[in-house]
Amino acid sequence: MNNIKSLTLDSREVAVMLNKRHDHLLRDIDTYISYLGQNPKLGSDDFFKETSYKAGTGRRYKIYQITKKGCEFLAHKQTGRKGSSFTASYINRFHEMEEQLNKKPLQQTLIEEPYKPTVKYWKGVPVLTKLDIAMIFNVDASSIQNYIRRPWFMTEGVDFYFLRGRDLFEFRRENNTNRTTAALILLTESGVRKIYEARKQKFTPAELFPVKSSSEPQRPMLVDAPMNHKLQETIKELEYKMIALHEVIKLYNRCNTPSQSQCLSSIIKEINIKVSLNITDMLNIKLNLVPAPLGY
Repeated sequence: MNNIKSLTLDSREVAVMLNKRHDHLLRDIDTYISYLGQNPKLGSDDFFKETSYKAGTGRRYKIYQITKKGCEFLAHKQTGRKGSSFTASYINRFHEMEEQLNKKPLQQTLIEEPYKPTVKYWKGVPVLTKLDIAMIFNVDASSIQNYIRRPWFMTEGVDFYFLRGRDLFEFRRENNTNRTTAALILLTESGVRKIYEARKQKFTPAELFPVKSSSEPQRPMLVDAPMNHKLQETIKELEYKMIALHEVIKLYNRCNTPSQSQCLSSIIKEINIKVSLNITDMLNIKLNLVPAPLGY
């Protein structure tokens, strides 16, 4: 029972639940603590416990471990739909943690350890939610949403899934969860990899996704050419040379002296050589591959 009473939520996760910037939530909590400190009969540790975590850069950042009382305190500050959504979210999280306590002894998480999300599954494919990725990078969920919306950056059904209605019901049943939400964005390993690469951070799949069994049936792989930056650069160079070649050929067709003909002929040969080299380079570039969508 004491273990259950000691359960807390990381303020970064609570900020995501509240759809609020983490630094703004920290500012609010600091204000609430100052109010509580004015009453000697109230202790802020019953609500908020200040601690820190070590980021990948080596720097330490302030966070709060928020108790169930603290979440109730914050819920009273919210109104309308936002307050109801937050209340449902934190209650579900505490119920999940209490269920885990009943299954196995509480394992203390070191402050130095980064946030480690629980892998979910969508039709057997391991996935993480948009909020999971926001927690990993300690950013607003809208920042992750911007990557998903970026043109040509991600492919729905390959890098991410947008679930609602019947699909969302099936997801909840597959993962045995009752979290209340109208829609859900899930990212696959390839989608998470693209976000890591865009943020210039090292991506180690085994740290976030379970290792696939060798007996697991292999899904077909598709070429992901738009994300191959070297290929796109080579194609652009080739396109520029083809445009130049086209213009020079038009000039050659209109030339009226032997000297002009000879000059343009040598230019055409030179561009043709460069075009051939560009084509060879393009064909030798190794293309990125991603798993095909389920049922492909």
